[in-house]
Amino acid sequence: MISKIKTNFCGIEFKNPVVIASTDIGRSVENFEKFAKAGVGGIITKSVTDAAPLQSKGITMFDIRTIDGVPVDDCDTVPDNYYFFSRGGSMIAMEKFEETAKEILQIAKQYDVVPIASICASKIENWVAYAKRFEEMGYPMLELNLGNPHGEASKDKLGFKISQETDLCVEVASSVVNAVNIPVVAKLTPHVADLTVLTKALEQAGVKAVTVMHRYQGLVIDHETLEPVIGGYAAIGGPWMKPLSLANVAKVRNATSLEIMGSNGADSAQDVLDFIYAGAGLVQIGSSMMLKGVEYSRNLVAELEAFFDASEKTVSQLCGEVARKIISYKELNKISARKAVIDTEKCLQCADKPCLERCYYQALTPTGGTLVHDDDSCSGCGMCKAVCTYNAVRIEKI
Repeated sequence: MISKIKTNFCGIEFKNPVVIASTDIGRSVENFEKFAKAGVGGIITKSVTDAAPLQSKGITMFDIRTIDGVPVDDCDTVPDNYYFFSRGGSMIAMEKFEETAKEILQIAKQYDVVPIASICASKIENWVAYAKRFEEMGYPMLELNLGNPHGEASKDKLGFKISQETDLCVEVASSVVNAVNIPVVAKLTPHVADLTVLTKALEQAGVKAVTVMHRYQGLVIDHETLEPVIGGYAAIGGPWMKPLSLANVAKVRNATSLEIMGSNGADSAQDVLDFIYAGAGLVQIGSSMMLKGVEYSRNLVAELEAFFDASEKTVSQLCGEVARKIISYKELNKISARKAVIDTEKCLQCADKPCLERCYYQALTPTGGTLVHDDDSCSGCGMCKAVCTYNAVRIEKI
């Protein structure tokens, strides 16, 4: 029987769509093996770079906070939503990576995990040279780290500074694509005006797949010292990012025929599914893998397997299921009109009527302890439903 959780991405079969993003997990043989044993579909290595400032381990700094800004000091108490703030982590010189590259490949084969090599160079000749070397070593796929938010650390352009210049991004990506025979994925920054413009240009240049998306630069403030946490601007991620990433995945899905790896914001099995619904064939997870460890990844894969065991569809059949139904702002006339419907009996239980103050279309009038609703004035916005504590409002299509 064909496994419904298996998926094909750029001609390579993954046993499941869970991919560990390029993090410090992919730096060492030991950590690579621990997570490979946990059953993930792919692991992206830590990026190799020619930028010396990004090779120093001393630049690596992490700060984990709740959404309220409270530092998280115990990984066992990481909340469902959090900020993962990071400077670094340090990348690897190609010569250093080669010391363990073959061993990583052997482990990947042993546990049926797809090893994806990551490159973040500053010179085009090194993008190409590193890509060729990875292909020679036997790596089956490359990811070009064109979205690294630490790109300002080099005097030459790299990371998000490349993605921000469409012509340069296309030049780098197409140079690598034309130099190797293995699939190449371009990982892009969200720090551009419109990712669909960039991805269309990459598609026209022959790129077949993109990762959407890398992290934003953020700023976190220590309220006790009034100092910037870990020194200043740094990469910001975490589950809170999911709606932003999903929007960009769906936009690229609907605007191009590129294959997509979703990234930035996936934490749970449901999150992985949401990325798939939006149009991602594979889903990268980084922050949660680092914070929650091997047991987390094992449980995540098990939850996904249970879902697909019970599902009638495969990963590829679900891919883009929601993206196809999106109505853009250019098509507002296609959106069905709505109205609020008030359950007067439930409404009588409420003395405060917070919906009256929040109805900005004057569609509600208090009468005899309940409310009279004016359909003609109602916009169907749903604000009354959001503030109703007695579940007395439902929103219906007209």
